[in-house]
Amino acid sequence: MRLIPCLAVLSLSLAGCAATDPGKTAATAEPAPAETSPAVAPRGKIGADQVGQVSPVPAFKGLGEHWSVDIQARGGMDHSVALVWGSGSYRADGHALYRGQPADAPSSLIVLSGELQTPQGAKPMTIEILRKDCTDDGDRPHQHSVSVHVEGMDALRGCGDLAVY
Repeated sequence: MRLIPCLAVLSLSLAGCAATDPGKTAATAEPAPAETSPAVAPRGKIGADQVGQVSPVPAFKGLGEHWSVDIQARGGMDHSVALVWGSGSYRADGHALYRGQPADAPSSLIVLSGELQTPQGAKPMTIEILRKDCTDDGDRPHQHSVSVHVEGMDALRGCGDLAVY
């Protein structure tokens, strides 16, 4: 049982002897060169080569008075959308595409368009996500405001949070 502590002491004393040997000098450690390859690029940001190929909406959750929307990117510019309204009485699923920044819109606006499969059939839908501080009815702060427009329904307005890369 005393063998392990003895080996530890022996290895430390040998390391100390090598460092104090007058014929040897200690080499200064040089910092490792910074890695710049794409394999070690920082995660959490999109690269310039992904702009136009990756949606700016990886995920979004929004809510307002008696409604909520959940958006998930499915790949490329396509998204699945789940809309619940009427205090949970109604639910419809659909899809929406990000088609790029509208020419006349501020850079803080993201627009998705598609259709929602309602009980009355497929309805055109537009979702506008605007980057601006928003406080919901429960006094909770959010980073975005959201408007959901579905043909035949009043516009749904509220707050939400966009997931970031």
